[in-house]
Amino acid sequence: MRISASNKLRVHLALYAAFLGCARRPFKQVSKEPLRSDRSLPRGLRIFFWTPGTGPGANVIVHDMLPSLQKEVVDLSLDWHISAGPEIPTHALDWLICFKAVPDADQRAAASRTMLLICDRVEMFWDQLSTFDAVVGTSSTPFAQLLTMGHKDVTLVPESEPPEYLEFGRNNLTVSAAERGNVLLWHGGQYSQDALVRLRPVLERWVGSAGAQLHVVSGQKPPRQERWGDLTVHFLPWSKQQLFCSAATARLAIIPARDGLTRSWLKPASRVRCLYALGVPTVGDARVPDVVQFMAGFNGPMAHQKEEWAEAIEMLWNNNDALNQIAAAGHAAVAQEFSTEHTARQWIRILSEASAERSESLRQVA
Repeated sequence: MRISASNKLRVHLALYAAFLGCARRPFKQVSKEPLRSDRSLPRGLRIFFWTPGTGPGANVIVHDMLPSLQKEVVDLSLDWHISAGPEIPTHALDWLICFKAVPDADQRAAASRTMLLICDRVEMFWDQLSTFDAVVGTSSTPFAQLLTMGHKDVTLVPESEPPEYLEFGRNNLTVSAAERGNVLLWHGGQYSQDALVRLRPVLERWVGSAGAQLHVVSGQKPPRQERWGDLTVHFLPWSKQQLFCSAATARLAIIPARDGLTRSWLKPASRVRCLYALGVPTVGDARVPDVVQFMAGFNGPMAHQKEEWAEAIEMLWNNNDALNQIAAAGHAAVAQEFSTEHTARQWIRILSEASAERSESLRQVA
């Protein structure tokens, strides 16, 4: 999708205004507490999550979450029909929830209301935000604040981890971190690897006494190896199986952020939370507010400058007690607040309240 220069300018002006705290508008945050089956909830809703792209974002935010949402609907005895996929169904819908996509007029015709679900690249959709009835952002509090400058009805629903990841993490925690292996782990999109490469001098100096190897789980290119000084670097294509395999041998992980507001200030703690869900102690980036907020709950390790990354890695690598304590505390923090079960409850509340508001508006018009 081609982004116009004027659109880029508007987004960057809004971004800096949000960063400086100017014209900050409220956004909705939704309870994650269990719902009661006796609560009055709308009946017969037909909801479709449209995911025309098949990338990791759609999997994490929609498809990994959907089984928990469908289970919650059954547990509450709701007669809702919820599905997801790349093709919008032809039958009537109450809600068409569009993941990083804008439907055309014919596609909109099937739905009473539309919602944009977005995690990044807001500049691609900025001039289309107002065409949706509501917007849900998944990245971070700063990202939600930015969205409020383009739409009046914004809700924050943080990304979350599925039960399979948390169960793997519980099992992984039964093995002491130092006994798992000598892997330092990084995962993320290929576009994020420059943040890791920036730390290459730090890692080359550190590895001499550590005898570690680095796993980079990213992208879909064939596996390959590089040498960063004495450090062997294994570049491995991303898959859930590969991430689990690397997590099972990882003593420690690092997730540095890239430079720039859009690449650090707006970013979520999701990659950090994912590793803690898998039971891997992880050093996060102190420039990312969402990481800072998550780590504050259990005093998780963070770094910013290169020397801080070096200090954090060196301090933790051979400190088995600290690694185990941090891993257990971080896993508990994810399980208590960032599982897909929590996200499912939020979606039921969002859709229930929005549907009730629409019914009331139609009643008043009538």
